[in-house]
Amino acid sequence: MQELVCGCAGDSGKENSRSIRCGCDAMIRLLRSSDNGWYISQFNSAHNHALSLTCGEKLHWKPHRYIDVHIKDLVKQLREKNVSLSKVYSIVGSFFGAMENIPFTKRSLKVLCGKLSKDQSDHDATKTVQLLQDIKAADHIFSYNVHVDDEARVKTLMWVTGKGIDHYRYFGDAITFDTTCRTNLYDMPFGLFVGVNNHFQSIIF
Repeated sequence: MQELVCGCAGDSGKENSRSIRCGCDAMIRLLRSSDNGWYISQFNSAHNHALSLTCGEKLHWKPHRYIDVHIKDLVKQLREKNVSLSKVYSIVGSFFGAMENIPFTKRSLKVLCGKLSKDQSDHDATKTVQLLQDIKAADHIFSYNVHVDDEARVKTLMWVTGKGIDHYRYFGDAITFDTTCRTNLYDMPFGLFVGVNNHFQSIIF
């Protein structure tokens, strides 16, 4: 047996609750048939509350937090290209004809983007080390060093290219260390060793 009930079915069990549950009895009861199918054994269409009519009202119901797999794939591709959340929402809106027709809220999209970023970051360290190994194979002077903590998480990561080593050999008499501190997904500072060549151009060591 399966029952499909209204989102307002039952009660919250608390006096001062903001729950939408108000004991609504609207439901459909399904029973198994002998051929392993389903049939409706009971149906009650009467709600004891006003129904949401506009799309804006419906968006606040839990089922409208669902984002189907095709939209998720589109969002994933857009986020990989560093498209902002607002622009992603606008692009998705164009597929539905207008922003007000999008069947989920911007908050739901933000939650999805956060999950995608976390899933991506879980494998970033492995992919980064693999990339450094590939560069090393093509540039034998290239050098890198990875330090990990007690839990095998990347603590520090440093690298220098063959071209950077050559630049340092000729123009390494004056060096600045420029950092962009804790502004990225990993909450880690990123620093550049920078010098100036004979044309007064900034070069990265």
